[in-house]
Amino acid sequence: MATELTSAIAEILDAEGVSNGAYDTPVPGLRLLRTHASVAPRHMHYRPSLCLVAQGRKEVLVGDTTITYGDMQSMIVTVEVPVLSQMKASAEEPYVGAVLELNPQIILEVATQLEAGGAPRGKPGSGLVVQNIDAHVAASILRLLDLVRHPQGVEILYPVVMREISYWLLTGPAGGNVARLAIPEGQPARITKAIQQMRESFDAPISVPDMARTAGMSASSFHQHFKMLTCMSPLQYQKHLRLLEARRLMMTDGEKAGNAALSVGYESVSQFSREFARMFGDSPRRQTRASEPRSARPGSEDHGAGIGAAMG
Repeated sequence: MATELTSAIAEILDAEGVSNGAYDTPVPGLRLLRTHASVAPRHMHYRPSLCLVAQGRKEVLVGDTTITYGDMQSMIVTVEVPVLSQMKASAEEPYVGAVLELNPQIILEVATQLEAGGAPRGKPGSGLVVQNIDAHVAASILRLLDLVRHPQGVEILYPVVMREISYWLLTGPAGGNVARLAIPEGQPARITKAIQQMRESFDAPISVPDMARTAGMSASSFHQHFKMLTCMSPLQYQKHLRLLEARRLMMTDGEKAGNAALSVGYESVSQFSREFARMFGDSPRRQTRASEPRSARPGSEDHGAGIGAAMG
């Protein structure tokens, strides 16, 4: 199955003339990736996605936690979170993978049917979980790849295949995590709502006690569950959002460092410069002189160096 999945992705990329890079397919939320050499680590923002590695290796740094996964493994992302990611590859063994955005509505429909049938639901844990790509998920992904070759069938068959994938994920080892996307109540849902509010107003000061009260939780419980989901504290999360957006303002809009710092909520430009250099490994001035891929505002579709969806 590993060879079949790798070959199917490679054949599509060959047909599209993509030797190194990414291809956004006609299938909603499906992006294919290949590189023949390790790439520099990139800061980006993951959204709920199924990130698959058919061949090669991927390292993802979330807060202080490093997640590594490789051949025929996937990372299931069920929370929006800023990360530092790097693909590992060589000319002899290229990185070949895919990213599929999860469809919360379809997951909700399948989860509801499973619950009505008495299917057990696992206990949710971290918002990023690695597991092996089993034969069922691999077969479903191959059917999605077949739709890339026959896009006329996407409108009718995409929902069918996504239901398959949702079923296998919900009944798999990380089913409790995937179900989180469909559960409108409970502590995970409250944390997810708080994260969305932070993303919408990341330039405003935050108060963890106030956020906890809004979520109906104690400050200690809120902090604990927030870190369990995102591998970072609320303040760390906000800092990552601010720095990613400031970098976008400088790289794509030509903003000066001082203006960018104030725009994202920093009161001290010197503090901004220190934290920027710590996160990106260079000063704001040097960063703006470097020719790097553009990023996008929080929640966008960009898969490049800034805030965007998962790159795999």
